[in-house]
Amino acid sequence: MPPIGRPAGNVIVVGAGPTGLLLAGDLAAAGIGCTLLERRREEVNGLTRAFAVHARTLEQLDARGVAEELARTGEHLRELSLPGGARLDLGRLPGRFPYVLITPQYETERVLRERALAAGAEIVHGAEVTGLRQDETGVDLRVRRTDGEGGDGGGDGAAETRRAAYVVGTDGVGSTVRESLGLPFPGRSAVRSVMLADVLLDDPPRDVLTVGGTGDAFAFLAPFGDGWYRVIAWNRAHQAADSEPVDFGELREVTRRVLGTDHGMRDPRWTSRFHSDERQVPRYRVGRVFLAGDAAHVHSPAGGQGMNTGLQDAANLSWRLAADLHGWAPPGLLDGYHDERHPIGRRVLSGSGALLRGALAERPWQRRLRDAGLRAAPRIRPVARRMSGAVSGVGIAYPAPRGAHRLTGRRAPDVRLSGGGRLRDLLGDGRFALVTAVNDPAVGYLTRQWDGRVRRAVAGGPTRSTVLVRPDGYIAWASDETVPDRRAVAIRAALARWCGRPAERASEHVAAAEERGR
Repeated sequence: MPPIGRPAGNVIVVGAGPTGLLLAGDLAAAGIGCTLLERRREEVNGLTRAFAVHARTLEQLDARGVAEELARTGEHLRELSLPGGARLDLGRLPGRFPYVLITPQYETERVLRERALAAGAEIVHGAEVTGLRQDETGVDLRVRRTDGEGGDGGGDGAAETRRAAYVVGTDGVGSTVRESLGLPFPGRSAVRSVMLADVLLDDPPRDVLTVGGTGDAFAFLAPFGDGWYRVIAWNRAHQAADSEPVDFGELREVTRRVLGTDHGMRDPRWTSRFHSDERQVPRYRVGRVFLAGDAAHVHSPAGGQGMNTGLQDAANLSWRLAADLHGWAPPGLLDGYHDERHPIGRRVLSGSGALLRGALAERPWQRRLRDAGLRAAPRIRPVARRMSGAVSGVGIAYPAPRGAHRLTGRRAPDVRLSGGGRLRDLLGDGRFALVTAVNDPAVGYLTRQWDGRVRRAVAGGPTRSTVLVRPDGYIAWASDETVPDRRAVAIRAALARWCGRPAERASEHVAAAEERGR
């Protein structure tokens, strides 16, 4: 461990859930030393709350080489059932994943963990963070080891200090990192006393997901893929404390009341209660410490947005940290994480809350109004497109400067490239991709100034646009300029804006080449 006060070029991620695992894997793949601390002593494969992996998340995982493996673990759902019998068609989504993948959270964690370890990330179990302090050059974490490998050799409860250039808290709703920063977590309880159970079903439902609500109760069934099902149910008439055991008879009765049958539910292997909050921290960054996933925002389970939003947080933050630690991040790049992701978190919080309150509408006239609206909305194509884009994440776009090209800030489609391959092949290790319409040698000379920060490719289909794609798959800059000199000037400005100052040796080489070309 470097001495106190000395710059450290590594990152510590606290919390080995999906958000932390993706972040650690990204940093390691970009050549950044990364340690992931997890207070649990070992992996808990049977524990899962999230089942939905949406299309935009699958695109992010595809760029990291794990989407196809994950997709084989679950069911592909091309329609979402809505209250009142309405259905939202996901089959029209753009891209390679026009569906929501239904798979247990532990499968997502597995592929991300394997990727992170293969890339060189260190994962330490039984390491509980108890506090932190930071200075201008790094962050010191107080860590209590409970795995018998403490820093003083004393076994359980041994304490140590770990130092890093940056720390990211992905340690969930009860985040110690957030509490150590003294940040509030304002919000409210969205729903209390939700019952969970893993069960066998004698009469499994026909649909992949089964969801229903009556105003005074709701029920949800999702498969693990191995014969077991997760059932989630809520009963307005019995709002017990989270610590109260689940009555399996009540669980079956609520499910029958909502769905018309309990599908022969039996042999529960695990039961629990939980409550769902709607909360968001006001700042995602405090100095050298960042928050992501449930440590930064938590919302109702409606729409299956929680894990997906956290994974998008990680994809947005990882390349910024890598750029800074490699020494080429332009001013303001790290602050861009909060600027972009905080509004998205607020939007997800609002949308999932509205879905939950609609599902729990207590009065009959409210439910009739809700059902009529939801039946009508998917039939209006622009409305259906916006709805599916919001749920799947493919409709998310980041703010663009005034006067920017229409593509700026939007998700980059996975276009084919000249000579074979696709855009996704250029992303996933912290580098930008510059995709041009033509093979212009001058652009090749130009991009050498940013060698190691950007890859260059030529589009495989007809287009007039030149685009600079960020490592998280969003378009940083685009232009339709076709005059070579003007295009080169615009590209140079965009690279300087997003990829920092050009390398001095490369600048000299390019200047000499340009002089020879005159």
